[in-house]
Amino acid sequence: MTRSWLAAGIAVLAACETVAQEPAPLTLPEAVAWALDHSPRLAAAATRVEEAEGRVAVARAPAQPAFKLAGAARLQGPVQEITIPGARGGSITFSRSDFATASFGVVWPLWTGGRVKAATGAARAQVGAAEGDLQQATEQLIYEVGLAWFRVFGSRSALADARAGSALAQEMLRTVQARRAAGIATGAEVSRAEAAHSRAEQLTAAAENAVADAEQALNTLLARPLAEPVVLADALLTLDCPADPSRAEAVALAVRPELLALASRREAAEQAIRQARAERNPTVAAVGQVAVQTPTAVTESHSEFIGIEFAWPVLNHPASRGNQRVARSTVREVDELRADLENVIRLQVGDSARRLADAEEALAGAEEALRAAQDAEGQAQAAREQGAATAEQLAAAQAALDQARARRTQAECARSAAWLSRGRALGLLRTLFLLAPEEVTP
Repeated sequence: MTRSWLAAGIAVLAACETVAQEPAPLTLPEAVAWALDHSPRLAAAATRVEEAEGRVAVARAPAQPAFKLAGAARLQGPVQEITIPGARGGSITFSRSDFATASFGVVWPLWTGGRVKAATGAARAQVGAAEGDLQQATEQLIYEVGLAWFRVFGSRSALADARAGSALAQEMLRTVQARRAAGIATGAEVSRAEAAHSRAEQLTAAAENAVADAEQALNTLLARPLAEPVVLADALLTLDCPADPSRAEAVALAVRPELLALASRREAAEQAIRQARAERNPTVAAVGQVAVQTPTAVTESHSEFIGIEFAWPVLNHPASRGNQRVARSTVREVDELRADLENVIRLQVGDSARRLADAEEALAGAEEALRAAQDAEGQAQAAREQGAATAEQLAAAQAALDQARARRTQAECARSAAWLSRGRALGLLRTLFLLAPEEVTP
């Protein structure tokens, strides 16, 4: 009796531990938030933003006053000497073995010819470009996580479909083998049933591999171990996106982060043109210095001065013109890239609308097929109870119902993926998932 109670207690503790270790279902917004917090890709993009912000401080530095403190010390033997000839051929010699100097200087730029302003503007534009790249990486990561999310659901539904087909093929094979044993079926019918069962088993194995691949892909995007269990909360997705084609294109061209990054790069190139022109301008700076020297045996020296320094790089024009040509080429390149990208975005917006419409039609067809399968299964069940249908016919109807349910789930996942593609084409995933999560309807 004591051992039985002990065994029961161990079993209860093991069950409790299993329940405690089972992870909670993960919702799609939670998965997106986790990926954004742990993605190395986004961390690298954020680092590039910090790097660009540091260049702004570097660009401002030449306009700030520069202070310089210098000092020197020397220790020598008595060979350092000063000799003064005497009146009658004699001389007087002074010597000192140590020597030290110290100076403090300042250069305060009064006018840099527009160099600092242009360089600072270019650096700030590069910050905008880096932020645009970060937003683009965020948009793409949300899209990839969503696709991987619904790929897991779709592959699991495909596995359920394959297993239903395998169960049906196995039942058909058993029935044919029984008929063959009774002398009713032929050997060819048995061979066809065996081949159908083998194909169903192969499809089931392939579906199991697809589920494993989908789960590992999602874990990779979430920066989790590949073997970590994937427990997801059932969810469908619809996004609040503009339906009018012209308005949808206008929204995409206004908010796509790729276009925002290109606009910042164009601004940086224009500022580089201004900077190249400013290299030909003169500069004015206030300079000053104070220097002291330790006293020798003869004298003690010190000096101070303050003045205005004027510089005009009259021979720097070739380099300035070369930099200006490079910046103008960059502007033209950005304009060409923007025109090409705008055409691509228009195509993506139209294609996403068509794919969404196709997904809606496919879902409506899957729901209609499910209703038909439910009616057929109910009729087969009633006929079986009345003895008007065989067990084989009932099993086929039940398997068809299971397959219809699985295909309806696949169609729902495909529609959700189409909504994701629509949001990605419009550039609204960051807004819909991060700024207005209530618009994401699970």
